Amino acid sequence: MEIQKTYRWLFYVLTLFMLMRINSYFTIFPSSVGLTRVLKVGMRFLLTGMCLVLLFYLKNTVKEFVFRYENQLSGLFYLSYALLGVASIWWSSDVGFTVLQLLMLFESICFAVLFYHLLVLGYFLTQGKASFHRILGTSVAIIGLGFLLGLYLDPDTFFRDTHGGAVSRLGGYIMNPNELGMLAVIGAAMCYVGLREDNRMFWNILYLVISVVILLLTQSRSSLGAFMLVSLLFIMLSKSAWLKLATFGGGALVLPILVKTIIIKDGDVGEVMSMTGRLPFWSDLITYGFPDQPILGYGFMSISVSPFTNKFDSIHAYAASMTHNTFVQVLINLGLVGAFICIVQMVLTFYAIGKTKSTQFRLTAIAMLIPLLINSTTEFGIFGEANYGIYFYHLVVLMFIIGKSELPAKAYPLQFQSAELKPQNFPLPK
Repeated sequence: MEIQKTYRWLFYVLTLFMLMRINSYFTIFPSSVGLTRVLKVGMRFLLTGMCLVLLFYLKNTVKEFVFRYENQLSGLFYLSYALLGVASIWWSSDVGFTVLQLLMLFESICFAVLFYHLLVLGYFLTQGKASFHRILGTSVAIIGLGFLLGLYLDPDTFFRDTHGGAVSRLGGYIMNPNELGMLAVIGAAMCYVGLREDNRMFWNILYLVISVVILLLTQSRSSLGAFMLVSLLFIMLSKSAWLKLATFGGGALVLPILVKTIIIKDGDVGEVMSMTGRLPFWSDLITYGFPDQPILGYGFMSISVSPFTNKFDSIHAYAASMTHNTFVQVLINLGLVGAFICIVQMVLTFYAIGKTKSTQFRLTAIAMLIPLLINSTTEFGIFGEANYGIYFYHLVVLMFIIGKSELPAKAYPLQFQSAELKPQNFPLPK
């Protein structure tokens, strides 16, 4: 189709935006904290501005296109969570950090809203070529190749030694290995969706292999578990009995190796049982930190009792400025009120996922939520400090809010109506 060729560049532009957005969360210059912060903030605001300009241009070019909005209540509850964070400035024990995190949160929301509008419009203009799973899967694969290249050129920066040097984990000083593992699982999940939805088998398998290699090199146990669940989900949805049998047989052979090399690192079973010291830390947070400010917490992203330190001093574990569990984080920094708002918001999001008639959208959302929620129990998470996990969660929420309005055929003068443009393939199908 002529219109598809005209807007083919949208796939590459949106992939570049996604690629740059994810990179804006990396510590690009580990030796200079100040330069890294300036670059991060500058890149994010620049991308938001570029999305706004591109959306304005496309809307003026295709004036007949109309967006549709559904499930707004899910988005309103997320805004309520953000606004409670703004109110918490008045009682925060670390006002400076609270304000910084709020600025990053609202910028992420603005970017996600603009970018998802572009995704819906780009999907329509390219007749499905600029699909969400293809853009995200391609971006993660390119980032994975970048880390593999960095591992070869500068292993001291891209590898992080733990357990007294016995374990080396990809991510190094550029990105937390667990966060990088989560990104790899999301990339693999998008490849699974691609294998079901389009005919780009070679590229999907190649990108999947890259994501799995990155995952294994991160040595992330939580991400490995997420990958197994995502893989099991798509395998069980397959109609091939032989594939299911081969998967379970292969899993039985590979699992002992994974347990020995990744799950039980350096033979330390106690570390696994305590989740690397997280369980006693959470216990101390809830036992000693939560009762002091149970209703409204210590302020957005603040978990410290003392205004003179940004760390909670755990009695039985370690001192840290974040809880390594996004749900405990909300409970401590915004209290029971914040926890209630977040729980309702998630329930509304799950309800929107469950009621959609689009299998592709449902699978894409579930495949993303599995690694996001598992990561949320051990790291920054979807309600934690600024990270790309929050950005991805924004996209999942918006996936069921922003869509294309079904207009009569006469509204499209540029040959948009074709046999390939089936209404059920568009975002937010009815």
